[in-house]
Amino acid sequence: MVGLIPGTAIMNEELKALGYVEVVTRQKTFFGEAGLRFRGHQFRYSNFELDEPHSIELVYGLRKRKGNEVSEEGYFHNCVLASYIHAHWASNPILPEGFIQSCLQEG
Repeated sequence: MVGLIPGTAIMNEELKALGYVEVVTRQKTFFGEAGLRFRGHQFRYSNFELDEPHSIELVYGLRKRKGNEVSEEGYFHNCVLASYIHAHWASNPILPEGFIQSCLQEG
């Protein structure tokens, strides 16, 4: 996309993901500490492939509303957090508070 995360977005003909997920952060992000839970939605026709597998930390554990399978997402590199997840901030009020506090500290 803009080159901040070293990889390639690959468009597909068919829908790759659609629906709500529960997210658990696996490390500290600008939203808050590791273990933070929130809900979000994804709708995408693309996959993202890193230039070098395991070169970027995936900081989100995702669980779909139905099922127990956990997948990884949330590409974190040089203070950039890229994700297909549209975070629903009302699902956890710590999200906007943590984001604002991070901005004030970095500002």
